[in-house]
Amino acid sequence: MKKFVSSLIIAIFALCAVQVQAEDSPHQFSANVSMLTDYLYRGISQTNENFALQGGFDYTHTPTGIYAGTWASNVDFAESLEIDVYGGIGGELGSGISWDVGGLYYAYPGSNAQPEENFFEAYANLGYTFSGVQLEPGVEVGVAYSPDFFGEDGDGVYVHGSLDLSLPYDFGLSFYVGHQDIEGDKLSGPAGFKYTHYSVGLSRSFGPLDLSVSWNDASNECDGGSNELCQAVVFSMGSSF
Repeated sequence: MKKFVSSLIIAIFALCAVQVQAEDSPHQFSANVSMLTDYLYRGISQTNENFALQGGFDYTHTPTGIYAGTWASNVDFAESLEIDVYGGIGGELGSGISWDVGGLYYAYPGSNAQPEENFFEAYANLGYTFSGVQLEPGVEVGVAYSPDFFGEDGDGVYVHGSLDLSLPYDFGLSFYVGHQDIEGDKLSGPAGFKYTHYSVGLSRSFGPLDLSVSWNDASNECDGGSNELCQAVVFSMGSSF
């Protein structure tokens, strides 16, 4: 974990220097880092309701919209580390419509757990921003599909939707709902499982610092019926470069 933190800090400073020199280039690089009171993945705590340190790096080819990146976080399983690698293409269709399609690989290095935890997903998102309208609402819908979900658990389908509003004094208000449906195989058994989770968040930026707080909850199927790992108020502090 200490090695991950130190490597992340060094890489961010190096990337900042590259970004300053390449502001007019079609090749754009960025980085992000954040600290959270809990890491929730689709409504379920991945850190057993403990703190998380996260960071990532992104590359975008602005003329084509092609992008690639990687992101990492501590977790409370799989040797305490998750690393995601992703890539895709996105852009604007005009009149406030945005789109994005790509693929993402979730890796848990050092984990020898069986059934295997690593898995791949393909995703597609479509968004629309109501420009010139009070509160500047932005909506997005998306779907993700894995042919072999976490724990070799068969097909996984995830659909989600969100609404973002711009409030006075530069505050942002967001609403999110997602539904996960797992076919079931080695990890959860042939019956599989499905659940719905939702959140409401408030955010504001102070210069380079981004602060947010969110309330999260989910249906009882989220963690086998107790729902303890699916209810949280999460505070986060982060920055992008």
